[in-house]
Amino acid sequence: MGDERQHLLQKSENETKEEARQTNIVDEADPDGGWGWLVVLACFMTNFVIDGVTYSFGMLMKPLMAEMEEGNLGCATIGSTQTAVSFFIGPFVARAVTKIGARKICMFGSFLAAVGVFGASFSWNLSFLMVCYSLVTGIGFGFMYIPAVVASQEHFTKRRALAQGIALCGTGMGTLVFPPFVEFIIAHYGWRITFRVMSGICLGSVLCGATMFPGKNCASGNEEEEEDESSIGFTQGSPPKGWRWLLSLIVGPSLATSKSLPTFLIVMVGDFLATMSLYIPYTHLPEMAMARGVSSRNAAFLISAAGIGSTVGRILAGLLCDQSWLHPMTITLLATALASLQAFLLISCTQFWMFLLLSSGFGFMTGFWVACETPLIIRTLSFNLLTPAFGLLTGSAGLGALIGAPLAGIAVDMSKTDKGMAVVLCGCVMGGSALAYGVATLYRKHTEKRQNMYAQI
Repeated sequence: MGDERQHLLQKSENETKEEARQTNIVDEADPDGGWGWLVVLACFMTNFVIDGVTYSFGMLMKPLMAEMEEGNLGCATIGSTQTAVSFFIGPFVARAVTKIGARKICMFGSFLAAVGVFGASFSWNLSFLMVCYSLVTGIGFGFMYIPAVVASQEHFTKRRALAQGIALCGTGMGTLVFPPFVEFIIAHYGWRITFRVMSGICLGSVLCGATMFPGKNCASGNEEEEEDESSIGFTQGSPPKGWRWLLSLIVGPSLATSKSLPTFLIVMVGDFLATMSLYIPYTHLPEMAMARGVSSRNAAFLISAAGIGSTVGRILAGLLCDQSWLHPMTITLLATALASLQAFLLISCTQFWMFLLLSSGFGFMTGFWVACETPLIIRTLSFNLLTPAFGLLTGSAGLGALIGAPLAGIAVDMSKTDKGMAVVLCGCVMGGSALAYGVATLYRKHTEKRQNMYAQI
């Protein structure tokens, strides 16, 4: 009897050990955080630096216009070109991340951005400033941006969108902290010292890149099935043809032969227009507010308020995108439509509290849009196509970033008496983005319905 009882105890202990071993295997195959949260923090800080520096350029507009003797168009082109360059190299950076890894790419980009911003502090004309700040710093930020977006994704499964939303909150915090900080340094030390301080901050991002250690392959079985169904062309292993072949030279054959590529291309149009619209308020809103009696300090805080709204929006979007019943494309459609409405309402603002309320709302809605980008790619294509697809998305967005702020600057220069023409243009373009996402949503539902009909035959 005692031997039998001992045998049962030994069997139970062995089963417990085997269960624990299986649990460890599942945890390794299906990670959901752990040390990956450290990578999320590194991505957060990298986004904090990139967008903090980028969105603070509006505070540098006035001293640069006085120093360089340029108008709104010339100075706005400096900031928008920097953003455009960082986006344009997206497809190239995506392929480099796939081959080399996010860690080394981000470290290199941080060092290059620091060199560019430091060189900009010695500028004596617009051309030199364009080379250092727009070109060199833009390339550096491009090498930082894609790792800051995709590096955390391979450490998560169930909470992937939430982790992404938290990492992207670095943008909102950077927008909150940097503009008043930059305004303070400009007021006390001038714009040249401001560039040098920002250069030191960029250099510190090398440590963030060093923290982006690679994760295990966490693509789940469902995602692998999705890859089999949606990322391969009409015939298994068939080479891309026509325009898909040209696209495959940039992003690789897997994305170029995806059956969901047409839907993704419509999404790219919406993203292009939303990016074109996004940078207009961050560049022109402070000047517009000051023209209507708002103090320079409060005008700087409007950008920070938009950053706070964006931070909250990104976290909420991450939570919503992790729910399987709500498609990220639907969230994006609603967010861009409401952002367009609030941009139009900014034209009627005459007091600080009005500007504060609507700039916060605009940041909140655009925060939703930004945080939904990677979940939208994963749900539309697959996790395995995230990096090349996001690289292509940022490449197209670069053109939008290049056009938006200078076009608004032309509108302001032509109107002369009405600084609000910039936000009118912002609302129109963001409305066009909402329309594109609406078309993508209808096309996606039509495609799914057709596939279901074929499946029943």
